Amino acid sequence: MRDDALAQLTQISTEAEAIFERYAYPDWLRAHSLLVGRIAETLVAARADVGAAARDIALAGYLHDIGKSPLVAGDAREHNELSALILAAEGLSECAEPARRHAIYTVLDAATAPRTLAEKIVYIADRRGGMKIETITERANDTAARHPKFAGDIVRAIPIALGIEREVFAGLPFGPDALAAHVAMPVAP
Repeated sequence: MRDDALAQLTQISTEAEAIFERYAYPDWLRAHSLLVGRIAETLVAARADVGAAARDIALAGYLHDIGKSPLVAGDAREHNELSALILAAEGLSECAEPARRHAIYTVLDAATAPRTLAEKIVYIADRRGGMKIETITERANDTAARHPKFAGDIVRAIPIALGIEREVFAGLPFGPDALAAHVAMPVAP
């Protein structure tokens, strides 16, 4: 990756934090979104093939759940659909599709499954980052426990998610088991 692209990545969490404030992110959503964004940054920084898209991919990781903002509470649409709409309205159209395609169940439908590398990176960043870095299976099981009516779909999505994970990590200097050692975590105040 070019040095200028790496420099841009260092500014993205600050940009995301301003949007978190504007959309009144509760603490839990902010913590989750920061983790997913840092995982996305780590993945794009390790890849030579993302180039100028690195900033948009990382920012999409940070903002993928903007559709869970309390400012849109009561809207019956799925949070990932709302996320895509909000990001497009904010002028962040390059972040919209990765956000729309990040939910675990999206892989079960060809119309919503992640297709591009950017979409797959954000999908995997969210699959690995709940409130801490987890395996895809651990995170899926936690999600299924919190949303039992979707448990069957979540279980069916796991093998597909694992395949996408293999694709995203192919050629990287570290594998999924070493992800936590490569993600820069915030320093506690």
